[in-house]
Amino acid sequence: MQYRKITENDYKGLANAMASAYSEEPWNENWSEERAIRRVKAIMSNYEAIGLAAIDDGIIKGGLLGFVDPYAEEDFFYVSEIFVMPENKKTGIGRKLINELESILREKRISVVQLMSIEPNEVFYGKCGLSKDDVSVLFKRC
Repeated sequence: MQYRKITENDYKGLANAMASAYSEEPWNENWSEERAIRRVKAIMSNYEAIGLAAIDDGIIKGGLLGFVDPYAEEDFFYVSEIFVMPENKKTGIGRKLINELESILREKRISVVQLMSIEPNEVFYGKCGLSKDDVSVLFKRC
């Protein structure tokens, strides 16, 4: 498995991997290729965006997408998406993507990673060293 920063040429492969990852439980989402590519492009158009891909035999098996979030006294990195193809889950790809990101962030002198998670994934993130913050995510459909 190769881990590397992505380019625009990877957007379609990332979109397909993301759509596949979110087609299963607990999400059961139905992403069109167009909407998935739009999501990848939207995230990667953010300030100092970073995208990482796990690639095996030329096929993207997982990805991590996010951006730098400047704050008062330090920059944070916000992970918008992290996903692994269903057949490759629980093989260490997600953890390796987070480790690769942390290496990049150390070089940038960014020491805080943030993300939103659904409850079933909190065990995985805990194993990667992330913990709950004091902030709540609020939601309203308009």
